[in-house]
Amino acid sequence: MHPRWMAPALAALLFASACGAESTSASGSGDATIGVIGPRTGPAPQFYEDTKRGIELATPVIEKRYGLKLNFIYEDDAGSPEGASRAVQKLLNEDDVDAIFGPPTSAPALQIADVIARSKRPYFLVSAGNPALVPTAGEKNYAFRTQWSGAVLNDVNSQVVFSEIDGKDPVVGIAYAADAFGQAAVEQYEELGKKHGVEVVGESMQSGATDFTAGAKRLRDAGVNSMFFNFTSGSDIATVTRDMKVVGFDPVRKTTTSNVLANYRELSEPDEWEGLKFVEREDLNSPAFRRILDDYRAAYGEEPQLPTVVFNVYSALDAYGQGLKVGGSDREAVRDAIEAVPSVEVEGLKYQKPFAPNDGEFYDDDIAKWHVLGFDDTAKGNIVTDGTVAQCIERGC
Repeated sequence: MHPRWMAPALAALLFASACGAESTSASGSGDATIGVIGPRTGPAPQFYEDTKRGIELATPVIEKRYGLKLNFIYEDDAGSPEGASRAVQKLLNEDDVDAIFGPPTSAPALQIADVIARSKRPYFLVSAGNPALVPTAGEKNYAFRTQWSGAVLNDVNSQVVFSEIDGKDPVVGIAYAADAFGQAAVEQYEELGKKHGVEVVGESMQSGATDFTAGAKRLRDAGVNSMFFNFTSGSDIATVTRDMKVVGFDPVRKTTTSNVLANYRELSEPDEWEGLKFVEREDLNSPAFRRILDDYRAAYGEEPQLPTVVFNVYSALDAYGQGLKVGGSDREAVRDAIEAVPSVEVEGLKYQKPFAPNDGEFYDDDIAKWHVLGFDDTAKGNIVTDGTVAQCIERGC
C-alpha cells in the first residue's frame, strides 16, 4: 500500500480521535456506512484499537480499488454482551448502518448475531472465533468471518499437540481461560483426546489472574509433555509460562494461538518463550503481511498488538467492497455478491473463492496452508516461521 493513498483519510480519522469523537470516523454521504463494535473500554481494548487502526489503513486502499466512499461509526461494547446489545441497537435503529464489523470477542458477538441476521445486514467477524457465529441466518447467511473459527484452529493445532513425541503418544495439558473461549477449547480437546486415545489434563485460570503455580504443579505432576495455552490475552499466557518456569515445568512441546502476540513478550523473558510455538493461518513473515506491518509502524510509530486482526480487516473490507460494488444500496444483493466473490486480495496475496453458499468461513483446516511460528532468543523476540503445520508434523514437532 502506498502511503499517499492513506494520508488524507488517516489524518482526518486521527484528528477526529484526538478530539474525542469515537462514535464516528467519517461523515457525509457515501456508498455505505459501516458500524464497528468493539471494547474501546473494558478488559481487551487492544482488539478495538487494532480493528480501528486496520480500518483506517485499509479503507483508502479499498475505496481506491473499487471506486467507493465508505463511512464508519464506532461504538464501544465495553467487552460485554450487554454493551454489544446497546451498541447494535443504536447502529441499526438510529444510524441505519449498511453492515456491521465486530464485536471482536465471542460473547458480545454471540449476543447480537441473531439481531444482525434478522436485520439482513452483512456481518463481518475479524477476530471472534466462536464456531456458532457462522452461519447465523437460516436460509441465507449474513455472517462472514475472515478470522479462523476456534473449531478450525483447534482442529489444526490439535494435530500438532497430539502428534507423537519420541514415537509415543503424548500426555496433553491445556491451560485455558475460565470463560466461554477457554471452555469451548477444552471441551473440543477432551473430545479429541478420546478420539486419539490420549490423556488430556486441563487447568483453568481466571483472566487477569497473577498466579498459576498450583496449576503448573498439577500439570507437571501429571506428566504432561505437550502443552496448549488457550487465552484471549498474551498477558495471561505470560503468567502461565512464568509460573511454569518457577515450578520447573518445561514440557517438550508448548503451543498457543496468535493471541500470544498481545503483550506477551513485554511481560516475559526469552527463557520463558523458548520453544513456544503458535499456529496461524497466515505466515507473519510473508511479503503481504510485512507490507501491512510496515504501514502500521509508519502510521502509528509502534507494532500492532494483534497483527492478525489488522490483516483480517483488510480481507473483510476487500470482500465487502466487492459486494457493495455489485449490490449497491440493496443489502441482500450485497450479501449475495460477498458470498460469490471470485477472490479476495490483501496486498497482492489472493484467496480464490473464499466463501460458499451458507458458508461464511474464510479459512479451512488444510494443514498445508497453516503455519507454525515462534520467537527467536533475542530480547525483542522476533517472530520466526518454522514452516507449515504439515511440514512440522512430517518432521516431528
